Amino acid sequence: MPIENSVMVLPLRQSLATVGDPNGSFSLSAERKKQAEEELNETPENLKQELFALRQMVQNDTNLNIPDDDAFLLRFLRARKFDSKKAFHMLQRYYLMKLKYPELFSCPVPSECEKVFNLQAQNMLQDRDQLGRRVYVIRMDYFDSNVITIDDIFRTNVLALEQIVREPETQVAGIVLVLDMAGLSLQHAKFFTPYYAKKMVELVQETFPLRFKGFHIVNEPFYFDAVMAVLKPFVKEKIRKRIFLHGSDTNALHGFISNEILPSEYGGNGGTFDNKSWYMKLLTEEEYFQDLMKYGYKINNSEIDD
Repeated sequence: MPIENSVMVLPLRQSLATVGDPNGSFSLSAERKKQAEEELNETPENLKQELFALRQMVQNDTNLNIPDDDAFLLRFLRARKFDSKKAFHMLQRYYLMKLKYPELFSCPVPSECEKVFNLQAQNMLQDRDQLGRRVYVIRMDYFDSNVITIDDIFRTNVLALEQIVREPETQVAGIVLVLDMAGLSLQHAKFFTPYYAKKMVELVQETFPLRFKGFHIVNEPFYFDAVMAVLKPFVKEKIRKRIFLHGSDTNALHGFISNEILPSEYGGNGGTFDNKSWYMKLLTEEEYFQDLMKYGYKINNSEIDD
C-alpha cells in the first residue's frame, strides 16, 4: 500500500481495531487519555507524526508482513512512549522471536490449550484494579509437568498477553502479574533454567508491546532467592524495582492490588479462582487468533541472527 505524502491525510486503518473492542482501539476513557498524554507523550500531533514514521519503517522492511492496521502499530508506539524508532525495533523483535522460537512465542489458538486451562493455573481477572490495570494470576503449584510442558505454559501466557494487548485501556494502564509460588518443588525447577528465564525476561522487557507495571510474588519458599539469582542477570533495574515479595501476607498484596477484585484465595472479594469464563471467552475468538498466524517475517529462521 503506498505511503501518503502528508501526515495530515494519513488514513486511520482500523479494520482490526473493532475485533474484541467495539469502540475501536483508538478509544480511551478520559482518565486513560490523560495518563497517555502525561506518561506516554500521546497527543494528536505525536499520534499522526509517529504513526506515519512507524508505517514508513515497516513498509521499508520488505520481509515483514503485518496487519494493515494503524491500531496494531499504535500498541507498539504506546509501549515505547511514542518513539517510532524504538517502537519499530520492538515490532521487529516481536516477530523475530516468533520466527526463531515458535515453540515459545508463537500464539496458539485457544482450542489447543484446553489441557493447560483445565489445570486452573492461570487466570486473567475479569475486573481491572484501582489503577485500570489488568491483573494476571499464575499458580505454580497447579502446573503438572506430567500433563504439560514448560513450552505449553509459555505459549499460553503469550496467548493471554495477545488477548489483552488489543485493549486500548490496557495498552495505556498496563498489566500486573501475581505469581503464586506455593508448592514450588523440584518438578518446577526446569521452569527456571537460565534459558527460559532469559526468554521470559526478553518477553517482558524488549519484545511484547505491553506495559508490565508490577510483579507480585506470593507464598514464595525460603529457597526462592535461588530462583531470583537465575533471573537477576537478565533483569534491568527498572523491572527489578517492580518485583515485590509478599510471602503469605495478603494484606501486603492488597496494598498494591485492591482486594475487591482478587480471588478469595488471596484474601479478596472476587470469588474463588476459576478461569473457565475467561477460557470460554477466548474460544469465541478462535478466528482472531488463527488470523495472527498469517503475519510475520517472510524468511527462514536460519537467516536470522540473535
